[in-house]
Amino acid sequence: MRTAVDAASDPVVTLVDEFHVTDRALLRARDRVRKSGDSTALIEFHRQAQRYFETLEREAAAHVAHLDRTLDELYQRQYNAQAERSVASRRLERARAVLSALAERASERSGL
Repeated sequence: MRTAVDAASDPVVTLVDEFHVTDRALLRARDRVRKSGDSTALIEFHRQAQRYFETLEREAAAHVAHLDRTLDELYQRQYNAQAERSVASRRLERARAVLSALAERASERSGL
């Protein structure tokens, strides 16, 4: 059987302490480990930590996947907008060239 000091220094307890946990069952289990430190309390703490962090992992993975899809959509929109701007810019440049040539011809005709 572990002592209270051994249970409190369990690496899982240390890792869980790095999170802002609001889950009451996990917090109660952690407090029991710190107070009693017996193997039963530690097993219950590990069970509660497993339950809590499996849920957290699923939620975080879903969030990352959602953000990846959002970023992919944004990158595609940006690519399409840049391509469209390039086409519009070329049309603008060519339209201005035609207008410039017409203005030049008009000034030549009026100068005759």
